[in-house]
Amino acid sequence: MRRHKGLAVMALAALLVCGLHGRARAQAAAPGFAPSRPVNLVVPFAAGGGTDVLARLVADKLGAAVKQTVIVDNRPGANGLVASQFVEKAKADGQTLMLGSNSTHVIAPLLLPDRSAADAMRSKFKLVAILAGTPLVLAVNETSEFKTLEQFLKKKDVDLTFGTFGVHSSPHLMGALLAARTGLRLVHVPYKGSAPAVTDLLSGTINSVFLTVAGISSFVEGKQLRALAITGKERLASLPDVPTFQERGITGLENPGWFAIFAPANLPDAVTADLREKIGVIMRQPEMRDKLRELGLQEVAIAPGKEMDVWNDSWAGTVDILKQTGISLN
Repeated sequence: MRRHKGLAVMALAALLVCGLHGRARAQAAAPGFAPSRPVNLVVPFAAGGGTDVLARLVADKLGAAVKQTVIVDNRPGANGLVASQFVEKAKADGQTLMLGSNSTHVIAPLLLPDRSAADAMRSKFKLVAILAGTPLVLAVNETSEFKTLEQFLKKKDVDLTFGTFGVHSSPHLMGALLAARTGLRLVHVPYKGSAPAVTDLLSGTINSVFLTVAGISSFVEGKQLRALAITGKERLASLPDVPTFQERGITGLENPGWFAIFAPANLPDAVTADLREKIGVIMRQPEMRDKLRELGLQEVAIAPGKEMDVWNDSWAGTVDILKQTGISLN
């Protein structure tokens, strides 16, 4: 009897050992984000802008976390398509990532020649982590007759120009949506960047601008420009006296836009989860929160596993905006 009991105990022990070994093998087969060489973080905009600054902040922190250099690779052009086409062809191992946005991964695809092309482009990426929200600001010259948004909205009998940093940009869509929702006769004036748009606003060449907070905040602080309203659901800490459009009864401009880290579509789930956790830790650091505020960005709280909801909601919302405004929709 004792001999049988001894054999049973030995068999149970063997099973436990096999189970532990099996689990270890499974873990070894599905490692987290542990790059073996420098990581390439592709940025779809030129060096020196706010997006590039954010990318370099994230690259430095992520590099320290994984003990590898993260190289910022600027590949501007075609509203992000140049960078997207490079990244989608990369090996899905976490060594090549992209800092994208709702402009590059929602607006740009939806303006491709046909809808199937848009869906095909979207299927080539995996959204790893949302970095920050990007609210936009409607601003006028400090000397403008428009002291409030309400005064601006009453001017429906004349054309009012608004400058942005480009055709089919997020500000272009928001301005067109504002016109569609209020009956304003807004005329879009695209520029190659925020700086020339602000220059023309200061000189009186145009009536207003729709730009990022970073693009106008120093001019607002210097009493050269007046911010009338911001997109999004909440006021900004850096512009606490500026109301949201929603507060003033204008719906549809609640989505502030966002920046996110993308990877090729077949990035393993274990790598995605580990990379997402590491980036989340980085973005919650006090110094990163301070930097976001300096850049006019908003911290975004996303429940675990809900990152795709942000992309899906933005996609559906942009389709609706393009339909309402009559901007080319494919």
